[in-house]
Amino acid sequence: MRSLVLFLGALAVGLVLVLGSSGAPAAGGRAPSFSTPVVIGYPEGDDWEPDVAADGRGNVYVAWAHFGEVPGCDTCSSPAALFQASHDGGTTWSAPRPLNPHPRGAGDTYQIDLQVAVNDAGVVFVAYMDSKDTVVQRSDDFGETFGGQVVVNVGVKKSWTDKVGLAVQDDDVYVAFSIAQRFFVSASHDGGRTFATTQINSKSSTFGWTLTSGGAVDSKGVVYFSWVGVHQSGNALGPQDLFVTKSVDGGRTWTVSMIEKGIPPGPDCSEFFCAWDFWGPQAVLSIDDADTVYVAYNAGVERRGPPAVWFRASRDGGATWTDRVPVHADGLGDAIHLFPAIEGGAAGRVHVSWMDNRLGKFNTWYRSSTDGGATWSSEIRVNDDLGYPYQTEDGFDFTYGDYYGIALDAKGKVHLAWGEAPDYVGPGNVWYAHS
Repeated sequence: MRSLVLFLGALAVGLVLVLGSSGAPAAGGRAPSFSTPVVIGYPEGDDWEPDVAADGRGNVYVAWAHFGEVPGCDTCSSPAALFQASHDGGTTWSAPRPLNPHPRGAGDTYQIDLQVAVNDAGVVFVAYMDSKDTVVQRSDDFGETFGGQVVVNVGVKKSWTDKVGLAVQDDDVYVAFSIAQRFFVSASHDGGRTFATTQINSKSSTFGWTLTSGGAVDSKGVVYFSWVGVHQSGNALGPQDLFVTKSVDGGRTWTVSMIEKGIPPGPDCSEFFCAWDFWGPQAVLSIDDADTVYVAYNAGVERRGPPAVWFRASRDGGATWTDRVPVHADGLGDAIHLFPAIEGGAAGRVHVSWMDNRLGKFNTWYRSSTDGGATWSSEIRVNDDLGYPYQTEDGFDFTYGDYYGIALDAKGKVHLAWGEAPDYVGPGNVWYAHS
């Protein structure tokens, strides 16, 4: 049973939808309901930062990083890249298993920052950091087995890669990653078997410390990635800029457009033992069937102030963008809105999720638009109180990971996977639900 606080919060949202606010316009559309969330991974934790993909054939895939020991795997790193599949639309799930039980390198090894995607032929791709390298694996049997790792940071001076992005269309596989102030995209046109790497920013001082978040390929094969350039990277105290990178020739050459300049740094979350820039700006990107490009990003309006999740659209390949609007119905205020996830569908249809603490705890929300973001459906709270110690009827204590996944399958079902925990250090869990 929902609490009185949630009821009042929902009532307030409804009044905002009717009366209007500084939030995104609403058409009073009906949003889909979601299934009761289920735990992905190990119920005891410690599972972090999931991504999700689905193909419309009933196959749903979640990949994430698991901290601590992996049951039955003495050679796995911590964190380790884990994978789980459902072949009945997310109703039942296989047991979690490691993608590669033998991490690269020696000594301090880890596998993290997982991304998962599936192409129209049903081939599943995962990309993630394995120690210093960024790697890709593919599955041709609906996630039952995976081939060996393919290193994508080929031809790059060896250093620690970071912040993996993945975009797939047919046999074209694009993987973005950063090395400090350098931003790269590796492209494969043989289904992830070989890659060629291009450095995007030739003058690192122009872009700051680079952090990628989202990518997509349109119907003509044009590929896009969104990323943030962080100034004063040591403590993320300076302004941050939002970029969209685009290639029209299969990843051989790239252009860079600035979408937002001088975004204020995010609020301090040291009370939750957060790491560097954990609540700083982050951008995600997706494309609908009409090749409209959508971005969503969290950013405050003042230094260290509470961020909103903003939405913008481009109908000319990123040349121009609509004015930004907050995608959530509660508008601008004291609530902290974070970690957007976005997925385009049929022409004009876009699905957005995010987390915020408007009810005193954090919750995972969902909203959609059928007209390219001009108007929006009502909001749906996806998470629930299922008896875990960090959960209450008002939400969960903290966001576990600084991104999570949304997928839209070929039948129009929305799939979400996200992390919840008591604080930044956990232990926490990955949760999944579908519309």
